[in-house]
Amino acid sequence: MTLRRKFIMALIGMVFFMSIVFTSIALISTQALLGHAETYVQQAFGERLNQLLSVYYEGHGGWVGVQDYVLKITEAPDQKFGRAPRDPQRYLVFDQKDKVIADTAHKALGKPLAGFPLDNEIVKQWQEIKVGGQTVGHYWQDLRPIAMDGKLAKTVGTSIIQAMLIGLILTSLVALLLGLLLTRHITKPLNHLMDAVRKVGKGDLTSRVEVKGNGDIAILARDFNRMTEQLTRNEEVRRNMVADIAHELRTPLAVILGKLESIQEGVLPSTPETILPIQDETLRMIRLVRDLQQLSLAEAGKLPMALQAVNLRQIVERITEQFAIEFEERGLKVEVVGDAPEVIGDPDRLTQVFVNLIGNALLHTPPGGSLRVLLAEVENPIEDGMIDDEKKHRLLDVFRRKEEKMQKTEEAREVNNTSSSLRSDGWVQVAVEDSGEGIPEEELEHIFDRFYRVDKARERENGGTGLGLAIAKEFIQAHGGAIQVQSKQGSGSCFRIFLPVKPNVNTL
Repeated sequence: MTLRRKFIMALIGMVFFMSIVFTSIALISTQALLGHAETYVQQAFGERLNQLLSVYYEGHGGWVGVQDYVLKITEAPDQKFGRAPRDPQRYLVFDQKDKVIADTAHKALGKPLAGFPLDNEIVKQWQEIKVGGQTVGHYWQDLRPIAMDGKLAKTVGTSIIQAMLIGLILTSLVALLLGLLLTRHITKPLNHLMDAVRKVGKGDLTSRVEVKGNGDIAILARDFNRMTEQLTRNEEVRRNMVADIAHELRTPLAVILGKLESIQEGVLPSTPETILPIQDETLRMIRLVRDLQQLSLAEAGKLPMALQAVNLRQIVERITEQFAIEFEERGLKVEVVGDAPEVIGDPDRLTQVFVNLIGNALLHTPPGGSLRVLLAEVENPIEDGMIDDEKKHRLLDVFRRKEEKMQKTEEAREVNNTSSSLRSDGWVQVAVEDSGEGIPEEELEHIFDRFYRVDKARERENGGTGLGLAIAKEFIQAHGGAIQVQSKQGSGSCFRIFLPVKPNVNTL
């Protein structure tokens, strides 16, 4: 059953159910009101009959002929006597000796009060008939709930049921009509969305849904469009990655094949000098495959990391010492400024990140330039919008892995049943600034893509494979941090890294 039919059936069912409920409430309320009205009429007629009986006793000097008088009043009422109830009721008149002198049912004339099974009930309900301040008899009427089975109640109840049935039919028809119109209006964008989903399922990633309004369906449509755009980008990245990998492997394989063919044909001798280029290209391919493997593991969140306390300043100083000869040859001024608290991370992965960043700065800074590495502790960058929701989830995963490692360490030192929780005391910022050639503004959004080079003509020997910044970004995100770049062509570049400070373990 389609969603539209479900909406219509639900609407009709709701209308039908509410009509039944309202009809039941109306019938019960009407019967109760009729019962009160009938009781009021009975009491009013009883009071009027009491007055008439007093007048009759006073005018006739006794109760002679009172039976005919009562029948006349109850069976053929006159306006001067008052209107009797519509349904036949039983009326009894007792004289001073509690003997029945008038009975509308003709069953108890002359019968004493003691002869009635319910004499106590009659005594409680009858009314005195007084003439000149003296009690000359009693009057009693049967106050049974006539409204429940009387003609008036039946007539009114039948009319209400008929009106409710007619209303139910009309309301259901109107509800069906409105349901058809409303559900068509509601489900129309859903139908378009389902058609688009089917197209995406068949491989058409260009399918988009027109978004109108700001309702839930419009939000769903926008999310669908964003999803298909992301799928399109991912597919484009996949194609580009395959092409880039093939391109990167083609050159070293061609070199290796050419050298080997030359050696086999005797053109080149099989000497260490001849084999050395083959070895270099083989190592280049090994590095490329290793970098791709690490990058894929990092993107999948499965990058193995040996977490421990890491002093970032020591790592940076060690790397600058390794590049000391290159810095001296190019006449670059290098300084490491500031300090920062320890962080929990993998020292090898973080070392690779800073090697990539400092090596990049070295390659793109002209002779006589400068390179600075600034370390400082900053407030939570999440509050400043530096880390998006996806990175927050990665951060939680990293903290969870950190907590497990810290718990294992604590258990090895001391066996106890206490539980621990991790909290971050802030963030560390490491900025790598250079006075190099800078990056064009239009290239900044692609700078962390795989195999991306700003200078397309740069040789691989000088420009690398284009994976360094992509690896740096994924490794930093795997640590629960973020990386940013600010650059202007001709004014140098600044790469900023944000990492959570070493979490503290609090015993609860």
